[in-house]
Amino acid sequence: MKVCMVSKHFLPFSGGLEVRVLELARWLVMSSDEVVVITSQEPGTPSAEVVDGITVARYGVWLDLFNALLAPGILAGLLKKDYDIIDVNLPDPINSVFAYAASIIRGKPLIVTYHADIIRSGLLYLPFKLLYYPLQWLVLSRASKILVTSPDYAKTSPTLRGFQDKVKVASSFIDTARYNSSIDGLKIRRKLGLKGKVVLFVGRLVEYKGVEYLIEAAPLLPDATIVIVGEGPLRKSLQEKASGLRNVVFAGHVGDDELPYYYVACDVFVLPSVTRQEAFGLVLVEAMACGKPVVSTNFSGMPYVVGDGGLLVEPKDPKALAQAIGSILSDEGLASKLSSNGKRRAGELFTRDVVCKAIREIYMSALNKG
Repeated sequence: MKVCMVSKHFLPFSGGLEVRVLELARWLVMSSDEVVVITSQEPGTPSAEVVDGITVARYGVWLDLFNALLAPGILAGLLKKDYDIIDVNLPDPINSVFAYAASIIRGKPLIVTYHADIIRSGLLYLPFKLLYYPLQWLVLSRASKILVTSPDYAKTSPTLRGFQDKVKVASSFIDTARYNSSIDGLKIRRKLGLKGKVVLFVGRLVEYKGVEYLIEAAPLLPDATIVIVGEGPLRKSLQEKASGLRNVVFAGHVGDDELPYYYVACDVFVLPSVTRQEAFGLVLVEAMACGKPVVSTNFSGMPYVVGDGGLLVEPKDPKALAQAIGSILSDEGLASKLSSNGKRRAGELFTRDVVCKAIREIYMSALNKG
């Protein structure tokens, strides 16, 4: 099977979507399939190369409009590359239309991997929405299958309301060789001078992650240290908000190789996201695989991810957040139960082999029907 994966960004750009594309492509190559990734060109990257057996074709960006990248070469690549099936990752307005057009012109099956709704609001975005939404409907209508990361998100998505018969769950996933409870987190505790209970957050410091509410919960957790890992545009304002709080530590950017040690070093992991831009929360799975109980918010895809491996609270409620964290920190039995449940859940539902095998079967089914 020859698979064409269309992604707005790719290696060396690093984000949850990009990591998923990379790891799925690697898995398919190891399964003797051929993979070409068609993407935009990052500064300093070659226009064509082979990465871990994956053929990568990058095309220059002509225009960036509301984070929708116009790279006409992507359409040209879709029309001339050799492949059997197209998988395009949404939201990606322009490239999804390119994939739709190529699917029709070349008679190739189209798979849509749907990560999240477009939720931008305001008059500024209205013309864009009026133009794109009918095109998005055409793309989804053309798709053989629509892959979603959680059933909860798909059921509550206004965009997917008329396409539930095409929806298949293919969650985000992790490599348990990297994220597991056998890692020793002591060196991180020593590095940061941590003593006692540790509460961890990992993610970009942006509005939808809800980090401000975790900081507001900090005074209610005086015996725990809250470690915030990540960078982003809100770092300065969040540090100002936390000024005077002795139990909040900003650890900054942490490399992928070191990140698993942070998970193992904590007692509870928290993802307090507040909008549907957080469609899944892969960091929850990473923490659960490392044997840590988690606390998150009760909406979007997080209930499906957390399951019986943690506690859920309503968004934007620092008091409820502190109560949930405190209940785990103060109850060893509860913490142990959630830890065990989460580790099992991560292994059963969210490992690379489990998810990639299911995706490959969906590809094959689409090809056979074609």
